[in-house]
Amino acid sequence: MTKLNKKSISFILFDWGTSPLPTIHTTFIFSVYFINLIAVNNGTFIWGCIVGFAGILTACFGPLIGSYSDKKGNRKFILLILILLGVASTALLWFARPGSEYLFFATIFSCISILSMELIFVLYNSLLSKTSSKSSVGEISGYAWSAGYIGGILSLIICLVLFILPEKLPFGIPKENGSDVRSCMLFISFWLMIFCIPLFIYVEEPNQNKTTKSTLIYIKDGLKKIYNSKNVLRYFVARIFYFDGLATLFAFGGIYAYKVFEFNKIEILYFAIIINLSAALGAIFGGYFDDKFSPFRVIRLSLLGLIIFGIMLILNEDKNLFWIISFFLGLFIGPLQSSSRVLITKITPEKKGAQFFGFAIFSGKITSFVGPLIYGSLVFLFESQKFGMMFVITLFIVSLIILGNKEPNKIK
Repeated sequence: MTKLNKKSISFILFDWGTSPLPTIHTTFIFSVYFINLIAVNNGTFIWGCIVGFAGILTACFGPLIGSYSDKKGNRKFILLILILLGVASTALLWFARPGSEYLFFATIFSCISILSMELIFVLYNSLLSKTSSKSSVGEISGYAWSAGYIGGILSLIICLVLFILPEKLPFGIPKENGSDVRSCMLFISFWLMIFCIPLFIYVEEPNQNKTTKSTLIYIKDGLKKIYNSKNVLRYFVARIFYFDGLATLFAFGGIYAYKVFEFNKIEILYFAIIINLSAALGAIFGGYFDDKFSPFRVIRLSLLGLIIFGIMLILNEDKNLFWIISFFLGLFIGPLQSSSRVLITKITPEKKGAQFFGFAIFSGKITSFVGPLIYGSLVFLFESQKFGMMFVITLFIVSLIILGNKEPNKIK
Protein backbone atom coordinates (compact mmCIF):
# COMPACT_ATOMS: atom_id res chain seq x y z
CA MET A 1 0.00 0.00 0.00
CA THR A 2 1.29 3.40 -0.96
CA LYS A 3 2.02 5.76 1.92
CA LEU A 4 -0.20 8.80 1.55
CA ASN A 5 1.26 12.29 1.92
CA LYS A 6 -0.12 15.85 1.90
CA LYS A 7 -0.10 16.01 -1.90
CA SER A 8 -1.94 12.73 -2.46
CA ILE A 9 -4.46 13.39 0.34
CA SER A 10 -5.15 16.84 -1.15
CA PHE A 11 -5.79 15.22 -4.54
CA ILE A 12 -8.16 12.68 -2.95
CA LEU A 13 -10.02 15.39 -1.02
CA PHE A 14 -10.59 17.32 -4.25
CA ASP A 15 -12.55 14.38 -5.72
CA TRP A 16 -14.45 14.16 -2.43
CA GLY A 17 -15.20 17.89 -2.64
CA THR A 18 -16.50 17.98 -6.20
CA SER A 19 -18.66 14.83 -6.15
CA PRO A 20 -21.76 16.29 -4.40
CA LEU A 21 -22.44 18.73 -7.24
CA PRO A 22 -23.34 16.18 -9.94
CA THR A 23 -25.04 13.99 -7.31
CA ILE A 24 -27.23 16.68 -5.72
CA HIS A 25 -27.53 19.18 -8.56
CA THR A 26 -27.57 17.17 -11.78
CA THR A 27 -28.97 13.78 -10.77
CA PHE A 28 -31.05 13.45 -7.63
CA ILE A 29 -32.37 16.62 -5.97
CA PHE A 30 -32.22 19.93 -7.86
CA SER A 31 -33.00 18.33 -11.23
CA VAL A 32 -36.25 16.88 -9.82
CA TYR A 33 -37.09 20.25 -8.23
CA PHE A 34 -36.38 22.05 -11.53
CA ILE A 35 -38.62 19.70 -13.54
CA ASN A 36 -41.52 19.69 -11.07
CA LEU A 37 -41.57 23.25 -9.71
CA ILE A 38 -39.71 25.59 -12.08
CA ALA A 39 -40.02 24.23 -15.63
CA VAL A 40 -43.47 22.77 -15.13
CA ASN A 41 -44.09 22.48 -18.88
CA ASN A 42 -41.58 20.30 -20.78
CA GLY A 43 -39.26 20.29 -17.75
CA THR A 44 -37.57 16.99 -18.61
CA PHE A 45 -36.81 18.20 -22.13
CA ILE A 46 -35.43 21.54 -20.90
CA TRP A 47 -33.24 19.87 -18.27
CA GLY A 48 -31.95 17.47 -20.90
CA CYS A 49 -31.07 20.45 -23.11
CA ILE A 50 -29.20 22.11 -20.22
CA VAL A 51 -27.09 19.00 -19.52
CA GLY A 52 -26.56 18.33 -23.24
CA PHE A 53 -25.55 21.91 -24.03
CA ALA A 54 -23.13 21.96 -21.08
CA GLY A 55 -21.63 18.71 -22.40
CA ILE A 56 -21.10 20.15 -25.88
CA LEU A 57 -19.48 23.29 -24.44
CA THR A 58 -17.25 21.08 -22.28
CA ALA A 59 -16.11 19.14 -25.35
CA CYS A 60 -15.32 22.39 -27.19
CA PHE A 61 -13.57 24.25 -24.37
CA GLY A 62 -11.71 21.27 -22.86
CA PRO A 63 -8.84 21.09 -25.38
CA LEU A 64 -8.57 24.90 -25.50
CA ILE A 65 -8.30 25.32 -21.73
CA GLY A 66 -5.94 22.36 -21.40
CA SER A 67 -3.61 23.52 -24.17
CA TYR A 68 -3.61 27.15 -23.04
CA SER A 69 -2.76 26.23 -19.42
CA ASP A 70 0.07 23.95 -20.61
CA LYS A 71 1.63 26.87 -22.49
CA LYS A 72 1.19 29.41 -19.70
CA GLY A 73 2.07 27.05 -16.86
CA ASN A 74 -0.97 28.19 -14.86
CA ARG A 75 -3.15 25.10 -14.52
CA LYS A 76 -3.83 25.72 -10.81
CA PHE A 77 -4.80 29.35 -11.42
CA ILE A 78 -7.34 28.47 -14.13
CA LEU A 79 -8.57 25.60 -11.98
CA LEU A 80 -9.14 28.07 -9.14
CA ILE A 81 -11.16 30.33 -11.43
CA LEU A 82 -13.33 27.37 -12.48
CA ILE A 83 -13.83 26.33 -8.85
CA LEU A 84 -14.91 29.86 -7.88
CA LEU A 85 -17.25 29.93 -10.87
CA GLY A 86 -18.73 26.58 -9.81
CA VAL A 87 -19.16 27.70 -6.19
CA ALA A 88 -20.79 30.99 -7.17
CA SER A 89 -23.15 29.61 -9.84
CA THR A 90 -24.27 26.73 -7.61
CA ALA A 91 -24.80 28.95 -4.56
CA LEU A 92 -26.82 31.42 -6.65
CA LEU A 93 -29.38 28.66 -7.27
CA TRP A 94 -30.56 29.46 -3.73
CA PHE A 95 -32.49 32.27 -5.41
CA ALA A 96 -34.17 29.88 -7.91
CA ARG A 97 -37.61 29.77 -6.31
CA PRO A 98 -40.52 27.71 -7.64
CA GLY A 99 -42.28 29.24 -10.63
CA SER A 100 -41.74 29.74 -14.33
CA GLU A 101 -40.49 33.29 -13.73
CA TYR A 102 -37.27 31.72 -12.39
CA LEU A 103 -36.83 29.41 -15.39
CA PHE A 104 -34.26 31.56 -17.23
CA PHE A 105 -32.29 32.25 -14.03
CA ALA A 106 -32.18 28.56 -13.01
CA THR A 107 -31.31 27.47 -16.56
CA ILE A 108 -28.35 29.86 -16.93
CA PHE A 109 -26.75 29.18 -13.56
CA SER A 110 -27.38 25.42 -13.74
CA CYS A 111 -25.63 25.34 -17.11
CA ILE A 112 -22.67 27.37 -15.78
CA SER A 113 -22.42 25.12 -12.71
CA ILE A 114 -22.44 21.90 -14.75
CA LEU A 115 -19.98 23.32 -17.32
CA SER A 116 -17.48 24.53 -14.71
CA MET A 117 -17.63 21.21 -12.84
CA GLU A 118 -16.91 19.30 -16.05
CA LEU A 119 -14.03 21.53 -17.15
CA ILE A 120 -12.22 21.37 -13.80
CA PHE A 121 -11.41 17.72 -14.50
CA VAL A 122 -9.23 18.68 -17.46
CA LEU A 123 -6.88 20.50 -15.09
CA TYR A 124 -7.44 18.44 -11.94
CA ASN A 125 -6.70 15.14 -13.68
CA SER A 126 -3.52 16.60 -15.16
CA LEU A 127 -2.24 17.23 -11.61
CA LEU A 128 -2.25 13.50 -10.81
CA SER A 129 1.36 13.20 -11.97
CA LYS A 130 2.42 15.67 -9.23
CA THR A 131 0.85 13.72 -6.35
CA SER A 132 2.95 10.55 -6.42
CA SER A 133 5.58 8.58 -8.29
CA LYS A 134 4.76 6.80 -11.56
CA SER A 135 4.76 3.49 -9.67
CA SER A 136 1.86 4.50 -7.39
CA VAL A 137 -0.19 6.85 -9.57
CA GLY A 138 -2.86 4.19 -10.13
CA GLU A 139 -3.41 3.65 -6.43
CA ILE A 140 -3.78 7.38 -5.75
CA SER A 141 -6.24 7.76 -8.63
CA GLY A 142 -8.24 4.77 -7.32
CA TYR A 143 -8.44 6.22 -3.82
CA ALA A 144 -9.51 9.59 -5.22
CA TRP A 145 -12.20 8.17 -7.48
CA SER A 146 -13.42 6.01 -4.59
CA ALA A 147 -13.59 9.08 -2.33
CA GLY A 148 -15.66 10.80 -4.99
CA TYR A 149 -18.24 8.00 -5.08
CA ILE A 150 -18.49 7.86 -1.29
CA GLY A 151 -18.58 11.66 -0.95
CA GLY A 152 -21.46 11.84 -3.42
CA ILE A 153 -23.55 9.32 -1.49
CA LEU A 154 -22.68 10.82 1.91
CA SER A 155 -23.63 14.32 0.73
CA LEU A 156 -26.92 12.94 -0.58
CA ILE A 157 -27.69 11.34 2.79
CA ILE A 158 -26.76 14.56 4.64
CA CYS A 159 -29.02 16.62 2.37
CA LEU A 160 -31.89 14.20 2.90
CA VAL A 161 -31.44 14.14 6.69
CA LEU A 162 -30.81 17.88 7.21
CA PHE A 163 -32.92 19.54 4.53
CA ILE A 164 -35.33 17.31 2.59
CA LEU A 165 -36.93 15.00 5.19
CA PRO A 166 -37.27 17.18 8.36
CA GLU A 167 -40.27 19.43 8.92
CA LYS A 168 -37.98 22.18 10.27
CA LEU A 169 -34.79 23.29 8.54
CA PRO A 170 -31.52 24.27 10.28
CA PHE A 171 -30.79 27.91 11.18
CA GLY A 172 -34.50 28.68 11.38
CA ILE A 173 -34.97 28.65 7.60
CA PRO A 174 -38.72 28.36 6.83
CA LYS A 175 -39.55 25.28 4.77
CA GLU A 176 -41.42 27.01 1.98
CA ASN A 177 -40.76 28.16 -1.60
CA GLY A 178 -38.47 25.19 -2.16
CA SER A 179 -36.05 26.34 0.54
CA ASP A 180 -35.24 22.71 1.44
CA VAL A 181 -33.80 22.05 -2.04
CA ARG A 182 -32.32 25.53 -2.35
CA SER A 183 -30.53 25.02 0.99
CA CYS A 184 -28.91 21.91 -0.49
CA MET A 185 -27.30 24.08 -3.16
CA LEU A 186 -25.73 26.34 -0.54
CA PHE A 187 -24.52 23.29 1.38
CA ILE A 188 -22.77 21.65 -1.59
CA SER A 189 -21.22 24.98 -2.60
CA PHE A 190 -19.67 25.27 0.86
CA TRP A 191 -18.59 21.59 0.72
CA LEU A 192 -16.87 22.19 -2.63
CA MET A 193 -15.04 25.30 -1.43
CA ILE A 194 -13.74 23.72 1.81
CA PHE A 195 -12.45 20.40 0.48
CA CYS A 196 -10.77 21.87 -2.61
CA ILE A 197 -8.50 24.25 -0.67
CA PRO A 198 -5.72 21.71 0.21
CA LEU A 199 -5.01 20.98 -3.47
CA PHE A 200 -4.00 24.59 -4.10
CA ILE A 201 -1.73 24.61 -1.04
CA TYR A 202 0.13 21.30 -1.33
CA VAL A 203 0.11 20.17 -4.99
CA GLU A 204 2.80 21.74 -7.18
CA GLU A 205 2.23 23.31 -10.58
CA PRO A 206 3.31 20.88 -13.36
CA ASN A 207 6.16 21.78 -15.69
CA GLN A 208 5.31 24.41 -18.28
CA ASN A 209 5.42 23.54 -21.98
CA LYS A 210 7.56 26.44 -23.14
CA THR A 211 6.41 26.61 -26.74
CA THR A 212 6.12 29.72 -28.88
CA LYS A 213 3.35 28.20 -30.97
CA SER A 214 -0.16 29.62 -30.77
CA THR A 215 -2.73 27.62 -28.81
CA LEU A 216 -4.53 26.52 -31.99
CA ILE A 217 -1.27 25.32 -33.61
CA TYR A 218 -0.37 23.56 -30.37
CA ILE A 219 -3.76 21.78 -30.42
CA LYS A 220 -3.21 20.82 -34.06
CA ASP A 221 0.19 19.33 -33.21
CA GLY A 222 -1.36 17.34 -30.35
CA LEU A 223 -4.06 15.94 -32.65
CA LYS A 224 -1.36 14.93 -35.13
CA LYS A 225 0.43 12.97 -32.41
CA ILE A 226 -2.77 11.08 -31.66
CA TYR A 227 -3.48 10.45 -35.35
CA ASN A 228 0.08 9.25 -36.07
CA SER A 229 0.08 6.74 -33.21
CA LYS A 230 -2.28 3.92 -34.14
CA ASN A 231 -2.70 2.53 -30.62
CA VAL A 232 -3.23 5.96 -29.04
CA LEU A 233 -5.82 6.79 -31.70
CA ARG A 234 -7.61 3.47 -31.06
CA TYR A 235 -7.75 4.29 -27.37
CA PHE A 236 -9.25 7.75 -27.88
CA VAL A 237 -11.85 6.39 -30.31
CA ALA A 238 -12.70 3.54 -27.91
CA ARG A 239 -13.22 6.15 -25.15
CA ILE A 240 -15.99 7.74 -27.21
CA PHE A 241 -17.97 4.50 -27.15
CA TYR A 242 -17.40 3.35 -23.59
CA PHE A 243 -17.94 6.79 -22.03
CA ASP A 244 -21.14 7.07 -24.05
CA GLY A 245 -22.10 3.66 -22.63
CA LEU A 246 -21.35 4.79 -19.08
CA ALA A 247 -23.31 8.04 -19.54
CA THR A 248 -26.32 6.06 -20.77
CA LEU A 249 -26.01 3.52 -17.96
CA PHE A 250 -25.94 6.32 -15.36
CA ALA A 251 -28.91 8.06 -16.98
CA PHE A 252 -31.15 4.99 -17.23
CA GLY A 253 -29.92 2.55 -14.56
CA GLY A 254 -32.48 3.72 -12.00
CA ILE A 255 -35.23 3.88 -14.63
CA TYR A 256 -34.40 0.29 -15.68
CA ALA A 257 -34.74 -0.87 -12.07
CA TYR A 258 -38.02 1.04 -11.69
CA LYS A 259 -39.59 -0.20 -14.92
CA VAL A 260 -38.36 -3.82 -15.05
CA PHE A 261 -38.39 -4.72 -11.35
CA GLU A 262 -40.88 -2.12 -10.09
CA PHE A 263 -38.51 -0.54 -7.57
CA ASN A 264 -40.02 2.05 -5.25
CA LYS A 265 -38.27 5.33 -4.31
CA ILE A 266 -36.50 3.84 -1.29
CA GLU A 267 -35.26 0.88 -3.33
CA ILE A 268 -33.97 3.25 -6.01
CA LEU A 269 -31.99 5.08 -3.32
CA TYR A 270 -30.56 1.77 -2.04
CA PHE A 271 -29.72 0.86 -5.62
CA ALA A 272 -27.79 4.13 -6.06
CA ILE A 273 -25.90 3.52 -2.81
CA ILE A 274 -24.94 -0.05 -3.79
CA ILE A 275 -23.73 1.00 -7.24
CA ASN A 276 -21.64 3.83 -5.81
CA LEU A 277 -20.13 1.76 -3.00
CA SER A 278 -19.23 -1.13 -5.32
CA ALA A 279 -17.76 1.34 -7.84
CA ALA A 280 -15.69 2.88 -5.02
CA LEU A 281 -14.41 -0.57 -4.05
CA GLY A 282 -13.69 -1.39 -7.70
CA ALA A 283 -11.72 1.84 -8.15
CA ILE A 284 -9.45 0.92 -5.22
CA PHE A 285 -8.79 -2.59 -6.56
CA GLY A 286 -8.34 -1.20 -10.07
CA GLY A 287 -5.77 1.32 -8.82
CA TYR A 288 -3.70 -1.47 -7.27
CA PHE A 289 -3.71 -3.44 -10.53
CA ASP A 290 -2.97 -0.28 -12.56
CA ASP A 291 0.38 -0.09 -10.81
CA LYS A 292 1.03 -3.83 -10.66
CA PHE A 293 0.19 -4.54 -14.31
CA SER A 294 -1.09 -1.61 -16.40
CA PRO A 295 -4.17 0.64 -16.62
CA PHE A 296 -4.69 -0.55 -20.20
CA ARG A 297 -5.21 -4.12 -19.01
CA VAL A 298 -7.54 -2.94 -16.25
CA ILE A 299 -9.62 -1.01 -18.80
CA ARG A 300 -9.92 -4.11 -21.01
CA LEU A 301 -10.86 -6.29 -18.03
CA SER A 302 -13.41 -3.71 -16.84
CA LEU A 303 -15.07 -3.58 -20.27
CA LEU A 304 -15.20 -7.36 -20.38
CA GLY A 305 -16.77 -7.44 -16.92
CA LEU A 306 -19.39 -4.86 -17.89
CA ILE A 307 -20.26 -6.86 -21.01
CA ILE A 308 -20.63 -10.16 -19.12
CA PHE A 309 -22.68 -8.77 -16.22
CA GLY A 310 -24.61 -6.51 -18.58
CA ILE A 311 -25.77 -9.55 -20.55
CA MET A 312 -26.67 -11.26 -17.27
CA LEU A 313 -28.68 -8.16 -16.34
CA ILE A 314 -30.69 -8.35 -19.56
CA LEU A 315 -31.38 -12.08 -19.20
CA ASN A 316 -32.24 -11.87 -15.50
CA GLU A 317 -35.86 -11.84 -14.34
CA ASP A 318 -35.25 -12.25 -10.59
CA LYS A 319 -35.34 -9.13 -8.40
CA ASN A 320 -33.00 -10.54 -5.74
CA LEU A 321 -30.41 -11.56 -8.34
CA PHE A 322 -30.64 -8.04 -9.81
CA TRP A 323 -29.05 -6.63 -6.63
CA ILE A 324 -26.06 -8.98 -6.97
CA ILE A 325 -25.58 -8.25 -10.68
CA SER A 326 -25.80 -4.51 -9.99
CA PHE A 327 -23.06 -4.79 -7.37
CA PHE A 328 -20.71 -6.44 -9.87
CA LEU A 329 -21.55 -3.89 -12.55
CA GLY A 330 -20.47 -1.15 -10.16
CA LEU A 331 -17.32 -3.11 -9.35
CA PHE A 332 -16.22 -2.71 -12.99
CA ILE A 333 -17.52 0.85 -13.50
CA GLY A 334 -15.15 2.28 -10.89
CA PRO A 335 -11.85 1.00 -12.34
CA LEU A 336 -12.92 1.79 -15.91
CA GLN A 337 -13.19 5.48 -14.99
CA SER A 338 -10.17 5.68 -12.70
CA SER A 339 -7.84 3.65 -14.94
CA SER A 340 -8.72 5.86 -17.91
CA ARG A 341 -7.25 8.79 -15.97
CA VAL A 342 -4.16 6.76 -15.03
CA LEU A 343 -3.51 5.61 -18.59
CA ILE A 344 -3.38 9.16 -19.95
CA THR A 345 -1.16 10.23 -17.04
CA LYS A 346 1.29 7.41 -17.80
CA ILE A 347 1.54 7.88 -21.57
CA THR A 348 1.60 11.70 -21.60
CA PRO A 349 4.56 13.98 -20.76
CA GLU A 350 3.86 16.11 -17.68
CA LYS A 351 4.18 19.36 -19.65
CA LYS A 352 1.46 18.22 -22.10
CA GLY A 353 -0.88 16.67 -19.51
CA ALA A 354 -3.63 19.28 -19.57
CA GLN A 355 -3.84 19.25 -23.36
CA PHE A 356 -4.32 15.49 -23.56
CA PHE A 357 -6.83 15.48 -20.72
CA GLY A 358 -8.59 18.16 -22.78
CA PHE A 359 -8.64 15.75 -25.72
CA ALA A 360 -9.87 13.03 -23.36
CA ILE A 361 -12.83 15.08 -22.13
CA PHE A 362 -13.60 15.96 -25.76
CA SER A 363 -13.79 12.27 -26.68
CA GLY A 364 -15.87 11.56 -23.58
CA LYS A 365 -18.38 14.37 -24.10
CA ILE A 366 -18.74 15.09 -27.81
CA THR A 367 -21.26 12.28 -28.37
CA SER A 368 -22.52 11.89 -24.79
CA PHE A 369 -26.06 12.82 -25.86
CA VAL A 370 -26.22 10.08 -28.53
CA GLY A 371 -26.39 7.09 -26.17
CA PRO A 372 -29.33 8.34 -24.07
CA LEU A 373 -31.12 9.44 -27.26
CA ILE A 374 -30.79 6.01 -28.90
CA TYR A 375 -31.65 4.22 -25.63
CA GLY A 376 -34.85 6.24 -25.29
CA SER A 377 -35.73 5.68 -28.96
CA LEU A 378 -35.28 1.90 -28.68
CA VAL A 379 -37.44 1.75 -25.56
CA PHE A 380 -40.09 3.81 -27.32
CA LEU A 381 -40.06 1.64 -30.48
CA PHE A 382 -39.96 -1.78 -28.80
CA GLU A 383 -41.67 -0.85 -25.52
CA SER A 384 -38.95 -2.67 -23.58
CA GLN A 385 -36.16 -1.38 -21.35
CA LYS A 386 -34.12 -4.45 -22.25
CA PHE A 387 -33.71 -3.33 -25.86
CA GLY A 388 -32.25 -0.08 -24.56
CA MET A 389 -29.86 -1.94 -22.26
CA MET A 390 -28.77 -4.16 -25.16
CA PHE A 391 -27.60 -1.01 -26.92
CA VAL A 392 -25.49 -0.05 -23.87
CA ILE A 393 -23.79 -3.46 -23.91
CA THR A 394 -23.20 -3.08 -27.64
CA LEU A 395 -21.33 0.18 -26.98
CA PHE A 396 -19.02 -1.64 -24.54
CA ILE A 397 -18.45 -4.47 -27.03
CA VAL A 398 -17.59 -2.03 -29.83
CA SER A 399 -15.19 -0.12 -27.58
CA LEU A 400 -13.42 -3.35 -26.54
CA ILE A 401 -12.98 -4.34 -30.18
CA ILE A 402 -11.64 -0.90 -31.16
CA LEU A 403 -9.31 -0.80 -28.16
CA GLY A 404 -7.45 -3.90 -29.33
CA ASN A 405 -4.83 -5.66 -27.23
CA LYS A 406 -1.77 -3.45 -27.73
CA GLU A 407 -0.79 -0.84 -25.14
CA PRO A 408 -0.85 2.78 -26.38
CA ASN A 409 2.60 4.21 -27.07
CA LYS A 410 4.05 6.92 -24.84
CA ILE A 411 3.47 10.36 -26.38
CA LYS A 412 6.55 12.50 -26.93
